[in-house]
Amino acid sequence: MAMYNPDLKYIEAKEIVDNLSDSAKDKAIKYYIFKHQEWHNKDKKELEGFRKFFTQLGSYLPKTGRKIN
Repeated sequence: MAMYNPDLKYIEAKEIVDNLSDSAKDKAIKYYIFKHQEWHNKDKKELEGFRKFFTQLGSYLPKTGRKIN
């Protein structure tokens, strides 16, 4: 049976970010987090495109274990 270990630092950080006010400093922190998430999503989409390409490419290549003479 697997044991669930919650990431307590992440939970604490999430609560802090959720409770940020509308001060200039807090807005800058929120903006940084938003931009980081935006870049992450863009990279994730690009990696998904590469994954699809290599999966399709693999369908044209010989299967592993077969000897080609």
